[in-house]
Amino acid sequence: MTQTLKIRQIYLKDLSYQAPTGAEIFTREWSPKVKVDMKLENSHLSGSLYEVVLTLSIVTTSAGSTAYMIELMQAGIFELTGYTDAQREQVLGGKCASILFPYARETVEGLLMKARLPALILDPIDFETN
Repeated sequence: MTQTLKIRQIYLKDLSYQAPTGAEIFTREWSPKVKVDMKLENSHLSGSLYEVVLTLSIVTTSAGSTAYMIELMQAGIFELTGYTDAQREQVLGGKCASILFPYARETVEGLLMKARLPALILDPIDFETN
């Protein structure tokens, strides 16, 4: 049987942004310390359809205060056929995550631009070898 991977939908499942210090962050020297946590989950929807959810939690502090917190759930529905169980898990955690990450990165970039905060460049991740 031929192995196929098809993207059925890419969507933003959840997004949260908080700037607890408000305007104060704009009056201090910007010296950011960034902590990024990542979680990846997948679930079987029906037939050959699977949902993959990449969650990014970002906390940035500057001058001893929390500048902002972002939690983002970037999701996709993928159709996979012809894979063994082990291969399917590898594709869901590797290839599908690699497809979702640029969307999450773009959402973070746009959100920080609208918040008028300095850009945060998230380094690329090779999910297929990690």
